[in-house]
Amino acid sequence: RNTMLYHLAHLRIMWIGAALLFCATLAQGAIIPVNTNITSDTTWYSDNTYNLNAQIRVTSGATLTIQAGTMIKGAKMDAGGKASALIIMQGAKIMAQGTKANPITFTTQETVTDVNVRGLWGGVILAGFGVITNGPGRTNTVEGLTGVIYGGSDNNDNSGVMQYVRIWHGGADVSPTGNPENSGNEINGLTLAGVGAATTIEHVEVAFNLDDGFEMFGGAVNLKWCSSIFNGDDAFDTDEGYVGKMQFIFALVDNNGNHATEMDSKINKQPRSFPQVYSATFIRSSNNSKDPNDGLMRLREGTGGRFGNMILMGTAGSGIQNADCGNETRSSTDSTTGIPNLLYVSQNNIINTKNIGGQTVQFNLSCSESPTWPSPSAVALDPGLQLVPNQWNTHLDILQIDPRPVTGGNSFSSPDTPPADGFFTTTTYKGAFGTNDLWIDGWSYLSENALLPDGSNLPTTANTLAATISTSMTLRADTTYYLTRQTFVNPGVTLTIEAGTTIKAYRQDADGSAPTLVIEQGAMIMAEGSASNPITFTSVLPDAVLPRKGTWGGLIILGFGRITGSGTSSIEGLPVGVGTYGGLNDADNSGTLKYVRVWYGGADIGFDTSNPENSGNEIN
Repeated sequence: RNTMLYHLAHLRIMWIGAALLFCATLAQGAIIPVNTNITSDTTWYSDNTYNLNAQIRVTSGATLTIQAGTMIKGAKMDAGGKASALIIMQGAKIMAQGTKANPITFTTQETVTDVNVRGLWGGVILAGFGVITNGPGRTNTVEGLTGVIYGGSDNNDNSGVMQYVRIWHGGADVSPTGNPENSGNEINGLTLAGVGAATTIEHVEVAFNLDDGFEMFGGAVNLKWCSSIFNGDDAFDTDEGYVGKMQFIFALVDNNGNHATEMDSKINKQPRSFPQVYSATFIRSSNNSKDPNDGLMRLREGTGGRFGNMILMGTAGSGIQNADCGNETRSSTDSTTGIPNLLYVSQNNIINTKNIGGQTVQFNLSCSESPTWPSPSAVALDPGLQLVPNQWNTHLDILQIDPRPVTGGNSFSSPDTPPADGFFTTTTYKGAFGTNDLWIDGWSYLSENALLPDGSNLPTTANTLAATISTSMTLRADTTYYLTRQTFVNPGVTLTIEAGTTIKAYRQDADGSAPTLVIEQGAMIMAEGSASNPITFTSVLPDAVLPRKGTWGGLIILGFGRITGSGTSSIEGLPVGVGTYGGLNDADNSGTLKYVRVWYGGADIGFDTSNPENSGNEIN
């Protein structure tokens, strides 16, 4: 009997253990393979990871609902060598409603490295009944895919909702031929083919795609708050009679990419493409290795459109390149007539691109077709953004970026008023971001990878420390202050910091050096916090990515005390003549530090372009 009781007790313990393991597995979620088409209403849940192992089609009449926070991972290729993809067919819907706190992520099953970052699965395709070239009524097939039809007669068609969705590391070949890496069927991150205006595309990001980020083939779908960064071709591409609208769009084009936009039509065929773009920030890398004559924006093949409140900057052959025109009217004056046979580019756009020779070239016009474009112009000034590195080639060179405009800068001068049509929002600034609207904060690749400040930080002229403090001043506890560069407190000057004050620093300035507070010889810092109200030097990064080391420079105090050899020396990495320390006065007084917290510092104060992560100038 005792033996039987022992075995029963042992079995009970095993059962409880198995039950607990099962519950733990449920809590962690499961990896769900997706191998077959979706033919009825289906929900993907946020506690699972879904592996796309093939080209999965959501067929007509079916709706795929994806919960906020869900992860979907695509295979680089299926058993037939084709990249995985999610395809929403005509008559089907996707309801992918993520949130800022819980975005939906499409990514790869492959291991991502610094160099293995693009073309690691396919992408997402929506096919609708919108009008395309030579329509209404005409249809076409998505290139490289059999039976994926788009086009029709309904520009108000509804393919569903995509909000707070991230599509990363895609662009692999959906239909490889003899040359699987270059068949011409590399897929866009998000393909919107004949998609109608009743579809919602908001807060969507495509990053590290091998081909285009977003591409619209006809239809009238609208985009708002969309980011396209570090992609291998164009950030935003339109063709085949696309007549949708875009506002608050952002592109970073690195050495692997081509254009921020490539907007085409079919010369004089109707409907002519007529994209309307307002509030865009397009930035190209400083040493783009692709065709140096290319424009940051390429408008060609007779496209029409409206373009206003744009900021273009970086290295490019020109800001806007216009080629292969038709009989559309090209003008710097808007009109409400002649639509869609009008290409309007506002004179208020800021085009501050430089060619490889350092010259500002705003327009490259090669069209001779009548009517010609008389004297196009734009504003050729620095837009005045919070932080855009002056020198960068790829994503690896960007240590931090903040594309918001500085209050009172050139981005606030003479903004355009977009059409009052219920879609566009009137702004007081140019570009994709407002001073207090960093809409990529909290959910984007840049934010998740500690390359973007917390959007609640609002540097202004009043609360940003100057490069030189030449008169005594006090930092008050009721204000958050910002270090955006190296700040030097001059000899004879006292910097007083009240108890409870917070100073937040950026990771780098525009030239790559870490912002640092330097108290020079003969200057003083009086920073007297208390146990209940300490003084804090910290980072502008969101709490979600902290703690981490090397997020800014640090605090340097230079005195006249004796050093080895009884001479002077200089802090390595600081500009010549401003980092001197040492002398003969061991009783020197540089001030007071009490209850002061210096967090997350140690970044490089003397940027070395040949080795930015290890120049030897990392600070204490």
